Amino acid sequence: MTGALDQAQKTPWRYGFLNLMRRVDAQLCDTPAGSIWQPRMEKFRLGQTPTMTFAPREIAQVSWQDGRLHLSLYSLGLWGPNGPLPLHYTELALNRSESRHDPTLVHFSNIFHHRWLTQFWQAWRSAQSAGGGLDKPEHDRFAFYIASLSGQDLRESAESPLSDHVRLAASAHLVRESRNPDGLAATLAHYFSVPFAVKEFALHWITVADDEITRLGTPAQSSVLGNGALIGQAVPDMQYKFRLIIGPLTLEDYLRFLPGGNNLPVLTELVRTFIGFEYCWEIELQLKPHAAPPAVIGGTQRLGWTAWAGKAMHDRPVTGMIFEPEHGLTH
Repeated sequence: MTGALDQAQKTPWRYGFLNLMRRVDAQLCDTPAGSIWQPRMEKFRLGQTPTMTFAPREIAQVSWQDGRLHLSLYSLGLWGPNGPLPLHYTELALNRSESRHDPTLVHFSNIFHHRWLTQFWQAWRSAQSAGGGLDKPEHDRFAFYIASLSGQDLRESAESPLSDHVRLAASAHLVRESRNPDGLAATLAHYFSVPFAVKEFALHWITVADDEITRLGTPAQSSVLGNGALIGQAVPDMQYKFRLIIGPLTLEDYLRFLPGGNNLPVLTELVRTFIGFEYCWEIELQLKPHAAPPAVIGGTQRLGWTAWAGKAMHDRPVTGMIFEPEHGLTH
């Protein structure tokens, strides 16, 4: 017997039906509770204790009989002033059970109680993220519902460093066709628990395809002045790139976002999931004032990565590395 169910047997008034059923489902059942086609094959039984009074609590008693857990309720059944049957039926069942020690009628009604209560539990469980997906991920339907709303297929993300629950948590933003900077910053800040900001219209250079480079003496569209002629092999652009500003950070958080850090692969995957492949982006890491370690001869700081000349003399964030996480360092 598990500790939680043992406590429920001693103090049933401390537990609610759904809370206790979640423990039963997680600790006793190999498959979701109520999904076995024959109730006699299940490791628990549900029923109701008849009473003439209004239910003082949900759980009447918890007991073990022949290796099977018996969970009896005061409510959610046929008996009692809140039940659908006339009250004299409850009086009849209670009299036969207590005065004549004949629980036949109660046991007969529990056949229907068990079926109804397990169906009620399954209906509640299917609409709960915690009660459904976290206890038995292989039978999680709630995640499927949320993924369907945002157009996601969780089977495609099996090899991704990003967990399914991260994608599902961002469904409110992913469901929209137009992804806005505030939504991206809010999603990242919620997951990593550090400040994020998006700086739009960052300058970058687009490499011109080899057959579109202007060459003197070569008849082509790229050789016409004022039409397609270009100088050089790249053109500046500020429409298709943004900068993701992370921080101010502590030094410990700063190291996690550096190339090779634990957070960088997850961040890259989450950003690509949010924006797709239409835009380029780069990262600017900022440290909290006085969190940047000064360069020391013989120290462990890495030049260009975690070393600064002297200490900060102001209370503004200290700018650290700026790089493109998908294409290596930019500067």
